[in-house]
Amino acid sequence: MEDLALSGSEIRKDYRTDSYSIIAPKRGSRPKELGEEDINKLDISKCPFERSNDSLTKELAKYGEPWEIKVIENVFPELSGNTPFGEFSAANGLFSSIGGYGYNEVLIDSQNHLDLFEDFSIDKLIEWLGVLIDREEVLYDRKYIKYVQVFKNYGGLGGASLAHPHTQIMAWPILIGTMDAESKIIKKRLKETTKCLYEELRDAEAGRLLVDNGNFFAIAPFGSRISAESMIIPKRHVSYIGDLSNDEKRDLVSALKSILITNIKLYGKHAYNFTIHELKDDPDFHMHLEIYPRLSTFAGIELGENVFVNTIAPEEYAEMFRNTLAVTK
Repeated sequence: MEDLALSGSEIRKDYRTDSYSIIAPKRGSRPKELGEEDINKLDISKCPFERSNDSLTKELAKYGEPWEIKVIENVFPELSGNTPFGEFSAANGLFSSIGGYGYNEVLIDSQNHLDLFEDFSIDKLIEWLGVLIDREEVLYDRKYIKYVQVFKNYGGLGGASLAHPHTQIMAWPILIGTMDAESKIIKKRLKETTKCLYEELRDAEAGRLLVDNGNFFAIAPFGSRISAESMIIPKRHVSYIGDLSNDEKRDLVSALKSILITNIKLYGKHAYNFTIHELKDDPDFHMHLEIYPRLSTFAGIELGENVFVNTIAPEEYAEMFRNTLAVTK
């Protein structure tokens, strides 16, 4: 079955979410649609994340003096703590809605506009992870918050509106979308087999293994929706990054850095997204970090059917990755 995907195409079901993807390697020979992401042509003086523009944003926390990492309120939030929270209501049985209660924060990764996240030292990345945990603890303590999402958008195709290195933190009052689907599938499999789905993957996905650095391993998931998609998973069952040991934190950021650098070696400078999937108060959940290189644009199939077309078979990506693997320090 997997060999067929390398010679033709294959529709795969993703065990994480029950979503579908079309593995279509032959479409990868189409003309290149994207050039390299270039962040160096922007006017730094107008960036609201610069130290000289501190007055343009509301500071929530800072680390170092003068600051090296800072957390601010998102000036253009999707959710707001000032919005009343309530249960879903439906008008005429058709229109279901709930108030957009929640919080949006931005972690400014560095004071240097031209720094690149993948170039940060391991110690710097551990500091970055510690700040994320600090903010998650604050947000999880707020009323009604059920899930805190951490994600990074890099490059225009990745949805970033500013080049200055930053990470976004979003606190939700409900569990919806991918996280809701993952949580339900984990619980269903646990009930049926008494096994954690993600603890099985080290062996089940051995042919698509990317990295194994002690406390974490990374794979190219069988049902990858995005070309060169990867997932970093702790070997120990842990649901929340705040529960990681110091050694585990180091191995997590080391794996992340290694994947980002190796992807650049493979595909050149490109836009990407990554997100941390975790639940603080759900011991059944198994945390993981997903990385999505943005090597092509979404089109009618993705938007019309919610089925993603992946032009690089995960097996092919895993083999190229292992042959190119960057060692991080």
